[in-house]
Amino acid sequence: MSTKNGTSQARAGRDVGSELIYLTKALKAPALRDAAARLAERARDEGWSHEEYLAACLQREVAARDSRGAEGRIRAAHLPSRKFAGGLRLRLPAVRET
Repeated sequence: MSTKNGTSQARAGRDVGSELIYLTKALKAPALRDAAARLAERARDEGWSHEEYLAACLQREVAARDSRGAEGRIRAAHLPSRKFAGGLRLRLPAVRET
C-alpha cells in the first residue's frame, strides 16, 4: 500500500538511518555506512535504479577492504613503512689503482 509520496505504510515510524547503522556494524562494513547516505542522495538526484545504488555502495566497501587488506599485509610482513635514500650512509670500497 503506497501513500502519495511513494513510501509504504509499513515504513511509517521506521528509523532507516538507525537501521542502516546497526546493519553495517553487524556486517562490519564501515565504508558502506559512511557512503550510504551520500550515495543515496546522488542516486535520487541522478535517478539510479536500486541495483545501481546497491552496486555503488558495495563497490565502496570492496575498495575500502582491498585498501585495508594491503595495509594489513604490509604490517604483517614487518616491512618498514617508508625508506628514503637520503637517510642512508653508503660506504663504498676503496678503489685501488694499478
